[in-house]
Amino acid sequence: MIGKFLIFYLILRLTGNPFLAIIVLLVIYYFVDRRYIGLLPSVTKPIRRRQRMAQLRRQVYLNPHDSPAKQYLAEAYIEVKQYRSALNLLEDLPKQMQDSPDVLYDTGLCQLNLGNVDTGEALIQQALSADNRLRHGEPYLKLAAAIATSDAQRAKEYLHVFQEQNVSSCESYYRLGQLEQYFGNSREARSAWRNCLDTYRALPRFRKRSERRWAVMAFFRLSFGGSR
Repeated sequence: MIGKFLIFYLILRLTGNPFLAIIVLLVIYYFVDRRYIGLLPSVTKPIRRRQRMAQLRRQVYLNPHDSPAKQYLAEAYIEVKQYRSALNLLEDLPKQMQDSPDVLYDTGLCQLNLGNVDTGEALIQQALSADNRLRHGEPYLKLAAAIATSDAQRAKEYLHVFQEQNVSSCESYYRLGQLEQYFGNSREARSAWRNCLDTYRALPRFRKRSERRWAVMAFFRLSFGGSR
């Protein structure tokens, strides 16, 4: 805390303006976070995404039979949570593409987020039957999140499958801790968050940045919210 005030004081001496000093401090924090922590969102990513989506929409408009462009555009819509638009594109793909694991999973994900949980889960299970390591096990995380409040026990089972495929995933331990807390199992929740931190510490340096967000949140849970 003293270090932060010292940095602010030095910036204030350089700028001579407290508001400008705060802005400079926030900019510095943003770049430090993007480089080392990864909690804050990227400023440029939404701009690049919008440009990519505009390009894909033009492609589909000029050639309605461009199925790969439709699939990429659907994935972009999913990324921005426009699930109805994505589903419309996915359902318009040729039957052969609709039966591929990736498209089945994306279609199921749209159904999950549109409230059709049973349909979405069935489609994702069908995708996993064709490729049980699809997208490094991501479907299991999505299924766990979708049914966490309605069937927490089954959500835990999905998380355990994901952990079996991704033994170094901090996210899976963090989410498991959330589920245990939902059950009222404070001790198990704290154990999962400690496992999250232990897993993070054991990761090679090149993996730590992508997992740091979950480790930081687990740390705060243990420090301030693990027993609630």
